[in-house]
Amino acid sequence: MSLFSYLNTDSFGSSPASAQIAKALQTIAEKNAATTVAGNQTQPGGSSVLITLQAQRAAAEKEDAGKTADVLTKELRAQIDADNKKTGKKDSADLTAMSGRALATIALNESGQFSKTEIAAAKLELRTRDRLDLVAQISSGPLTSSSLAAYTQQLTTARATMSAEERGLRDANPNLR
Repeated sequence: MSLFSYLNTDSFGSSPASAQIAKALQTIAEKNAATTVAGNQTQPGGSSVLITLQAQRAAAEKEDAGKTADVLTKELRAQIDADNKKTGKKDSADLTAMSGRALATIALNESGQFSKTEIAAAKLELRTRDRLDLVAQISSGPLTSSSLAAYTQQLTTARATMSAEERGLRDANPNLR
């Protein structure tokens, strides 16, 4: 599979439910696109702190690493339900600041607690992150054999630091490698 076909591959089938999932994912993708670099969080004293999305993800990675799969699954379900209730819409949870392990837990759905739309949204978020990393690498300078070797080394290093859930998901799903 070529690089451009991978970037443009749609992992949905042609079943009737796929149109509904695609629409929900489009909404989530638009929401992700609107979340550029940072989010504002107001502290109890009224001051506003700017926390980058990368910092939020890093904090989530660190926090999620110390949790068991069952505890993480319960917290994710509660967080998604709270986000849906806050917006008043089903399948409107913001997945952009979640850790890779959290997204893989949702996408694998070993507990059976997540909907097909939530699973698809988690996979979409992971694919979006992969695409952004690839685009950043390609746009960082001329594409040479040494830059490709560096990118390959970066992917290998990232794989070594992934959680078991992330590696399992990426092994099971060729679109997430």
